Amino acid sequence: MTARNDKAVSKNVPNEDQPLTALRRSSMTRIALFLVTVYGLAWSLMFILRPFAAQGEQWPALVWLLPVVWSPTIVALLLTRSAEGAGAVGREIRTRLSHTRGSGRWLILAAIVPASAVAIAVFTARAAGDGSPLIPSAAIPVMLVVQLVTGAVGEELGWRGFLLPRLGKRFGEMAAAWVMAILWSLWHVAAYFFPGMPHYAMPPVSSLLSVALFGFSLAFVFNRTGESVLATMLAHLSLNVAMGIGGVQLSSVVFWRTLVGIFGALALFIAIASATQARSNTPVDTRDT
Repeated sequence: MTARNDKAVSKNVPNEDQPLTALRRSSMTRIALFLVTVYGLAWSLMFILRPFAAQGEQWPALVWLLPVVWSPTIVALLLTRSAEGAGAVGREIRTRLSHTRGSGRWLILAAIVPASAVAIAVFTARAAGDGSPLIPSAAIPVMLVVQLVTGAVGEELGWRGFLLPRLGKRFGEMAAAWVMAILWSLWHVAAYFFPGMPHYAMPPVSSLLSVALFGFSLAFVFNRTGESVLATMLAHLSLNVAMGIGGVQLSSVVFWRTLVGIFGALALFIAIASATQARSNTPVDTRDT
């Protein structure tokens, strides 16, 4: 009789881990919905529009590009609204577009490092005979506008602002950075099958690897600026503008392998520095054994 009563009581006692477990499940559900939607849109539109692009039409690339590059931000805000209410959308935007005091140096590095990496890779590829003309100076303003309204701004609030912090709560900061970077890189794969997109001419392995390594660096900058996408937008824009200026054939294996080397060295430095800092911040147990 007593045993049955104890069992009945235990069934009615709330488990302290239940709210945390439910929160984790909810977070993983939103992560899954985000990934399924952005990947699904990229591939479905590619299959729909690819036949027109294969005929030499120019408009399919633009029709594909704009909704795909903005889908991470739009999907992230819709999922935030669905889970936390309309007010959370405004809070999310304000939080991600702000930065912590003292993060100015990271903004400067975000603007300089990607463009410098591209410049080194372009110089190396041109020395190997893979050069191409620079874009005309009159075309630079148009190129800047295109870069501002596409991936450099459209992707960051979703991939860095939404996905990365939620992966961080699940896997930890370093593992989340790698997971996000790999997923972000693989998201670009659909563009490699789309005639008229720059990716169509790129060597897939080295270019995708460089994107993943760059994405890892973006995660580091995001975390060091108080989870702000301002710095990652700036870094992403710096990379895209530098590449938009031209001077190299995007089919150049030398160009992409050089970027892999630069961003790989940067990622290794970040990983070592982060691990060293984590060990130095770990409290030492001085209790007698």
